[in-house]
Amino acid sequence: MVLSSYGALAQLEIKPDSFKEVEGFVNINPDPNYQSDDNNQPFAVIKVRTENITDKQRRELRFEGNAATFTLTEYKIGEVWVYITAKYADYIKISHPDFSTIEFALPCDLKPKCGYEMTLVNNAKTTDDEILERLKRLEESSKQEPKVVYVEKPAEQKPKTPTTPRKPWNTFVTLNFSNNMYNQAAFGFTVGTMRKVGVFLTFMTDGVFTNVGEEDKWDHMKAETIQVILDENPSYRAERSYVSMSVIGGVIFKVYGPLNVKIGGGYSNTSLWVKMYDISDNRIDYWVSDYSSYGFGGLLGLQAHFGHFAVSLDGATTNFKVFEGRIGLGYVFGKKQ
Repeated sequence: MVLSSYGALAQLEIKPDSFKEVEGFVNINPDPNYQSDDNNQPFAVIKVRTENITDKQRRELRFEGNAATFTLTEYKIGEVWVYITAKYADYIKISHPDFSTIEFALPCDLKPKCGYEMTLVNNAKTTDDEILERLKRLEESSKQEPKVVYVEKPAEQKPKTPTTPRKPWNTFVTLNFSNNMYNQAAFGFTVGTMRKVGVFLTFMTDGVFTNVGEEDKWDHMKAETIQVILDENPSYRAERSYVSMSVIGGVIFKVYGPLNVKIGGGYSNTSLWVKMYDISDNRIDYWVSDYSSYGFGGLLGLQAHFGHFAVSLDGATTNFKVFEGRIGLGYVFGKKQ
């Protein structure tokens, strides 16, 4: 007797023509996490029925979509419900640590909140030794008198309540540009991390740090008065030095769909330094313009996440005396689900 040799391999396959839409089925899961993804795009539901797969193996199956989609899974008796972003889904990838991996191209565009079903089969191939062992047992049992075997019916297992997977941490970085009420520009960056609530830190500067921290050595004078001195004294010259720097930290939290709100506080310095000198006698005087302000820095803004991209629009202040607007563009790291 000659037997062909096969490698022991658990091969996952989608049963041909098993994918179809379930008429009348809608996604009515009361949990809001199973109704739409982080970008408020509705989920479709694919009921994946399984054959030749144990309950333990079924709970170890993992499902992924293409990069633009989110997925959530709900394990049930004999099947797995896969919630997937309907708008962008092109295929579904199924994997298991002990099985092969399969990518199944969806044959049609999924409809939001609608239900579909398909059958996943484990076509396990047996080895020569397993076949010979089975033939040997059959031969031995044919020589013995038949015995009545009582098989105890296994106790019915209650379905386990599905657990809602925690959303991943999303770390973001944005590059920012600002301009204040005196047309003084600055640039900087913001870093942060969040689920539904998180934290952020932002740093802004115009790149000039001359005389920072030396305001006690300088005289304060109104900007108009400084200009009058220059106009009345042709031999006077002035050098202006703008200084802008702020460090603000705070909290960011999700309010609706991709939209998040930022609130923060910290330190801010916005000032105009003036060095005036008389070219006739080399006399030098120093002033700080009247709009200069140091101390508390506050921020209130909006930040939207579109997939891996972030856009922000903020308003900031120094001691509620100097106000500025900020815009930012950046990237959101982390796996999207």
